[in-house]
Amino acid sequence: MIDGLILAPSIALLALWTVTLISDLRHRSIAIPALLALTILALIGQTWPWWLLTSAMLLWPSRRSAILLAPIAIGVGVVTNSPAPGMAIAAGSAAWALGWWGGADSIALAVLALRYGLIGVLVGASAVSIIGLLVMLRRRRTLLGLLTVIPEAIALQARDSAEIPAEAELPAAAVLAVA
Repeated sequence: MIDGLILAPSIALLALWTVTLISDLRHRSIAIPALLALTILALIGQTWPWWLLTSAMLLWPSRRSAILLAPIAIGVGVVTNSPAPGMAIAAGSAAWALGWWGGADSIALAVLALRYGLIGVLVGASAVSIIGLLVMLRRRRTLLGLLTVIPEAIALQARDSAEIPAEAELPAAAVLAVA
C-alpha cells in the first residue's frame, strides 16, 4: 500500500508530462488543467512560500509586469534555502514578460525546479539548449542569427511576438517535458 502511494504521484507526473509534450507539439498550447495538475503535484512537500509564489505566477494578470516576480522569486529562494525554484521562476517570469517564452513554458521550468531542484533546472536548460541548437541546424539557421538575439537578452529587450510565427518557435514546454 505504501509503495502505491509513493508511485502514484510519479505515474501522474509522467502522464501529465506526456500530455504536455503532445499538446505543445500538436497545438502549441497546453491545457490549463494539465498545467495546474503538474504544478500542484510539484508543490506537494514544498513550504508555504512556494505555494504562494507559484499561485501568484499562475494568476499574474499582465505579461509585461510579470518581470516583477523575478526579484521576489530570488528572495523566496534565499529565505527558504532552495534557490533552484527561485531561479526557475525568476527566469521563467522574465522570459514570459519579455516575450521570449510562453507562460506554459515558464510554468514547465518552474515545475521541474520545484519537483527536482537544481538537477531539474540543469537538465531542463541543457535539453532546451541542445534541442534549440538542433532545431537551428535543421532550419539552416546560422549561429550569427543567435548572436543577434544575445544582445537583446542582455539588454532585457522584449521580443516582438508578431515577427516570430508560432510554428517557428521552439516548443520549449515539450522539450522540458522530455527532460
